[in-house]
Amino acid sequence: MKNYTDIFTYTEFVDKAINREIHSGNRNGSRTGTKGFTQSESFEETVDFAKNGWDLGLEQYKIEDGVLTSGTTHLNPSLAGCIPHVQNYIMGFPQQMYDLYDEREYNLPTLDLVVSLGYAGSVRGSDALRFSKSLVGYINKMSSTHNIRLTGIFATKQGGKAEYDTIVTLKDFDEAMVVNNIAFAFHPSFFRRLWFSIAESKSYLSSGYGHSRKDYISSISKAIDTSKSDKVIYTKDLGDIDSFTWSPEDIDNVTH
Repeated sequence: MKNYTDIFTYTEFVDKAINREIHSGNRNGSRTGTKGFTQSESFEETVDFAKNGWDLGLEQYKIEDGVLTSGTTHLNPSLAGCIPHVQNYIMGFPQQMYDLYDEREYNLPTLDLVVSLGYAGSVRGSDALRFSKSLVGYINKMSSTHNIRLTGIFATKQGGKAEYDTIVTLKDFDEAMVVNNIAFAFHPSFFRRLWFSIAESKSYLSSGYGHSRKDYISSISKAIDTSKSDKVIYTKDLGDIDSFTWSPEDIDNVTH
């Protein structure tokens, strides 16, 4: 069976969903899906959530938009910098600017975290959000000791015709974490509108948009370059997880 793979950044994924051309004969569920199924009023509302922020989801995180680290930013009086040192200026001292520097470790071991974003209708959107909130907590804890890349994947089997994998980089190495991207990636409409939209452009798409493949590691590991990663973790399908709220110490319970 032939395997097809698309790889996107978060922005590329959203843009592709907007600009795709539907393949003749495919359903248009990304645009016609009901609110009960997608948890959004329309495709346009989904795009707005993805680009401009999903406020309802972010309110439930109650953390700042970014990775928490154990490092500290210091202000150092300097001849050149980005913030004026008003007191030194008034007193005529030469160091009239502040230079910023971070006291943190940059050469950290690398951690690749791969999460499955597709899930069956039996998994509620609120449960998926609880899982993603726990995931952010895990990333926040590990970020002080690891350089983390977070990758979301949709691994599907399209009838007997093909396997179709979609890979979305939610956070790359050395990048700050955008909480909205991670929170909304687990929203039902990210899957049932944006991913559906991209899938609708494929000639091999089955009538029901295919089935999730729980044995995705083999194909995904070939598409993601983890040669420079010190550790790689793959999460279970959400339908196979017993508790959607978990602590960083429970990571083994939600991963393969």
